[in-house]
Amino acid sequence: MTLHSDVVPLRRLLERPQAQELLARFALLLPGVTLALFDADGRLFVGAGEGGAELAGALAGETVRTEREWLAPLRVGEDVVGVLAARGKRLITPQANQALDYLYDSLSMFVTQGAERRAMARETLDRYREVNLLYSIGETIGTCLDSEEIPHRVLEEANRVIRADVGVVLLPLDEGGRSLGVKAHFGQPGHIESLVEGAQKVLQQAIGDGRSTIIADLAQDEQTPIGTILCAPLKTQEQVLGAILLGRLPDNPVFIASDEKLLMALASQTAISVENARLFADVMRQRDAIAIMKNYMDNIFASIASGVITTDVQDTIVTLNRAAERILAVEADDLMGRSYVDGLPGFGCEISALVNTVRRYDEQVIGYELEPELPRRGRVVLRLHISPLKDNHEETTGIAIVLDDLTERRQLERQVQLVRATFQRYVAPQVVEQLLSNPASVRLGGVRREITIFYADIRGFTLFSEKVEPELQIEILNRHLNQAAEAVLAAEGTLDKFLGDGVMALFNAPLAQPDHVLRAVQAALRMQRAISEMHKHTPPGEQFMFGIGIATGYAVVGNIGSAMLHNYTAVGDCVNLASRIQEHAGPGQILLSAPAYQRVRDQVVGRELGYIQFKGHSEPDLVFEVLDLIE
Repeated sequence: MTLHSDVVPLRRLLERPQAQELLARFALLLPGVTLALFDADGRLFVGAGEGGAELAGALAGETVRTEREWLAPLRVGEDVVGVLAARGKRLITPQANQALDYLYDSLSMFVTQGAERRAMARETLDRYREVNLLYSIGETIGTCLDSEEIPHRVLEEANRVIRADVGVVLLPLDEGGRSLGVKAHFGQPGHIESLVEGAQKVLQQAIGDGRSTIIADLAQDEQTPIGTILCAPLKTQEQVLGAILLGRLPDNPVFIASDEKLLMALASQTAISVENARLFADVMRQRDAIAIMKNYMDNIFASIASGVITTDVQDTIVTLNRAAERILAVEADDLMGRSYVDGLPGFGCEISALVNTVRRYDEQVIGYELEPELPRRGRVVLRLHISPLKDNHEETTGIAIVLDDLTERRQLERQVQLVRATFQRYVAPQVVEQLLSNPASVRLGGVRREITIFYADIRGFTLFSEKVEPELQIEILNRHLNQAAEAVLAAEGTLDKFLGDGVMALFNAPLAQPDHVLRAVQAALRMQRAISEMHKHTPPGEQFMFGIGIATGYAVVGNIGSAMLHNYTAVGDCVNLASRIQEHAGPGQILLSAPAYQRVRDQVVGRELGYIQFKGHSEPDLVFEVLDLIE
C-alpha cells in the first residue's frame, strides 16, 4: 500500500498509554472481541486481546462491518492517520456496534484534539520563528545607519529566510523619488533584469496601496527565465520608499503566503531602517554644517585682535575669547560663570558704574580708557567699549565688553617722544625718522659698541676772543660751528656736544653704520671745504680753520647723567684718544688714529705722521693725516 509522506503519524497525535487504557476498558465491555489500533502505515499502535486484523480495505479509506470483523479509518481532514480494528463473534449486535461507535468517536475526538494541539504548536513555533526572525533582522538591519549598506544587508536576510534565485532592492535615484533604481542585487545579471521587468505590472500597484503581492507561473505567460516573483513595498507610516523583489526560477517552488508574510515583515523593518538612516544622515549633515559654522564663528571670534567678553542678564561671564585671555593674562575657564565684577582682574569694580549706565539707558560707552594693575602683567593701559547685547528680537540679554590693549602703544609713544627729544638736536632729521620707525631698537641707558669719534676745534679762536667784543665772538663762533654741524649731519653723524669753540660727534650710534669711519672722514673733508668756501666772503680777521682728530674703538654709548639732566654721549678710551689727536692737529689738518686709518686706507689719500705720545697711554700711538678722498 502507498501512503502520503506528509501524513502525520498516529503516535504524534495520541498518547500510547491513554489509547491502551481506552481499548482495554472497551475490551471488557466486549467479551471475546480483540481490539487493535493501527498506524497509517499498518503497524500496530496499541491492542487489547490477541490477534490482529486485515487492514487492506481500511487503509484505502473504507469502513468494514461484518459479523466477525469491524474496521474504521481515523481521519484528520482528508488524511487517514490510523485504523480502529475489532475481531470476534457477534460484532453486528446493537450493543457491540454502539460500543465500537463510541470507542471510534472517542478516538476520533482524541486524534482531532491531538491534531489541533499539533497545529497550535506549529503555529506557535511559526510565530516564534517569525519573532526570532524579526529580532534577528532588527539586529542586522535596524542597527545599521549607512543608507548604502542597508539594501545589501536586506537582501542577505531575505535570501537567508525565504530563499530565492534572484533579488533586488529598489530605492529612489533622486531626492524627489520620482524614479526607482536598483540599489542592491544578487543573482545572474540576466535574471536581475528579467525580475525588474516582470515586476513592473504589479510594482506601481504595490507602491500605490502599500501591499505585497505574488506573481506565479510567470514563465508560462511571458518569455522570461523567472517563474515566480514576490514583491513587497518598503513602506513607512508616511510614504512608500521603494520595494524588495525576489524571484525564483520555474524549477523551484512558487512563493507562498508565509514567504509573503516574512518578506513584508522584513520590508517594514527595512523601510524603518532606511528612513532612520536618512534622518541620521540629515542630522549628521546638519551637525556638520552647524559644527562648520560654529568653528567658523569660533575662529572669527578667536581671531579678533580685540578682547571680547560677554555677560548675561545676571552679570555672569558667558564668553571670553583668546584675545581677552591674552590681554588680561587669565584662563577663560577660571572666569566662566563668575560675575564680571569679581572675575575681571583689577578693574571689574571700576567699570560697574559704566555697565549699569549702559544697561539703564541702553546706550554704548565708547573709548573709555583706564590703567588697571593686573596680577600677572602689572600696570596696563586698556580702552573699553561697552555695549548692550541684543538677541534677534532686540531684547537685551547681557553686556558685551570689548577690550583694546594700548599698553604697548602707549609705551611706544613714550619711546617715540623720548627718542625725538633725545636725538632731534643731535642727528639729521632722516636719522630721527629711522629711529622713530623702530624705537625699540634704541637702548637708552648705555650699550657697548664700536664707534668713531670726531673732534673738531677752531684754531686761534681763544686768542682772538680776548681782543673783540663778546657779541662778535658769538657771531663768528656760530658761523663756523654751523658749518661743522651741517657737515656732520650731512654724513648722518650724531652731534654729541659743542665744547666752547669745538664740536664732538659720533658715528655708528645710535644707528648702525658699517662705513662709520669713512663717514667721519667725509664729514671732516666736507667741513674744511665749507669753511674755505665761507672764507671767500669773510674778512681776513674773521677767518679760522678747524683742527680735526678722528679715532675708532669700543665705548659705552647712551644717556649719561642724572634723571633730571642727561645727554646722549659716549664714554671710552677712543673718545679721549680722538680728543688728544685733535689737539695735535694744525689749522685745516685732519688726523686719524692707526685703527681708523686702516679702515679707510684704500679710500683716502693720506700720509703717516709717526708716533705721538698721548696723555694716559703708556706707549706712543701711530697717527695718520688725511689729505683727500680717492676718486
